[in-house]
Amino acid sequence: MIATIGQYVVSVFAEGIMIGILFWMITYITLESSSVWVAIRSSVIAEVVGNVPYLWGIAATDPPAIATSLMAAIIFVYLVSKVGELSGGRAAYGTAMTYFVLVALVTCNA
Repeated sequence: MIATIGQYVVSVFAEGIMIGILFWMITYITLESSSVWVAIRSSVIAEVVGNVPYLWGIAATDPPAIATSLMAAIIFVYLVSKVGELSGGRAAYGTAMTYFVLVALVTCNA
């Protein structure tokens, strides 16, 4: 269990930082967002929620995992829009584009 929790913590921070930077790059280019730290902080917090099913060994395509992923996306958009730099719609757009890029990367590497 300790190894699993350790892997969980490492993956939350690694994925959170990667997704936050990717989100910032996309929104900086297309929407003129400028706060990379808001993106990283919001992404790490959302990853904490989105990766919870991993602790119980639930597959990513099972309903509980999909539900927590959607909840994480909503939390991410809320935290980014709360700062006031991007509206909720623009934050949702940036989030959708970020996950589109991540799915494309995973698909191309499979």
